[in-house]
Amino acid sequence: MSTLLLYKEIKALNRDQHKALKLKTDKGCEFAAGTHIVPLAGLEFFQAARSYPIVFIGEGDGLSPIALMGLKQGLNSFVGDSGQWRSNTYVPAFIRRYPFVLAQSDNDEFTVCFDEAYAGWNEEEGRELFAESGENSPYLDEMIQFLQNFTAEMQRTRQFVAMLREMDLLVPRTLKLTHVSGESFVLKDFHAVDEERFLALADEQVLALNKAGFLGFNNAFEDFCDIKRFNRTIDRDQDGAISTHGKGGSQSVYRTGFWTQCDNS
Repeated sequence: MSTLLLYKEIKALNRDQHKALKLKTDKGCEFAAGTHIVPLAGLEFFQAARSYPIVFIGEGDGLSPIALMGLKQGLNSFVGDSGQWRSNTYVPAFIRRYPFVLAQSDNDEFTVCFDEAYAGWNEEEGRELFAESGENSPYLDEMIQFLQNFTAEMQRTRQFVAMLREMDLLVPRTLKLTHVSGESFVLKDFHAVDEERFLALADEQVLALNKAGFLGFNNAFEDFCDIKRFNRTIDRDQDGAISTHGKGGSQSVYRTGFWTQCDNS
C-alpha cells in the first residue's frame, strides 16, 4: 500500500522558493473524505481500536495495518459534509501529518515535502513555515519532529509485522456483514491476527515480542476485528453525512504530539 495515499502534487520544501508560504490549518480533513483506509503505526493501535476495525492488507513483506474508515470504496465515513473529522474519535497520525511528508532518498537522507495541491496554502494568512531571517519557524520545526517520529514508528511497525509473519500469526480472512436495512457487505483479501495461535505462542516467542517492545501492540488484538466496530462502520456508511458537532463539541486536529488528536473545546 502506498504511503503517499492522499497526496496529489508532492514538492520538496525549499526555504528560498517557499519563504513566504503560509498554511491555513482550519481547512479540516476534506482531503481524506475519499479514502476508506488509513495506514496505522503500532503505537496508535490502542487509541485507534476504540473507533475503527484494524486489519492487515497487502501481501508478503507489503502487509501493513490499516484503520477501516468505511466499507465502501472511496467513502470515509468519519469525515462529514463540512470536512471535519467525526468528533470523539481518534485521528490517525497519517492524517495529522498531511499536507507534509518526508521523502527518503536512496542514501537514506530525508527531505521535507508537501502537497502543493492542498487548498490551505497561501502567502497571506496562516502558519508561517519560515521566519523573516530564513530560519525554520517553530511550527515547521514542530512538524518536522512529528514527521520524524511518524517515520520511525512506521519502521517499528514494519518490524512488528515481520515478527507476526515469522510466528505465523497473520491469517487471511473474509467477512460478510448484513446491515439491518438488508444491504450486505463483503470484506475480503485482508489478514488478521489468529487469536488461538497467539495464545498458543511458546514462552520464548512471547519474550521476544516483549523484548522488541511489541507485546503492548498485541494487547489490542482483541479489538482489532471487533464485530461491533464493523457494524458501527456500516451504520455510518448507511447514515450518510455525519454530524461533526456531537457530544463534546466541534473538533479541530492538532499535530503537535504523536498521541495528540483533537481539541473538543
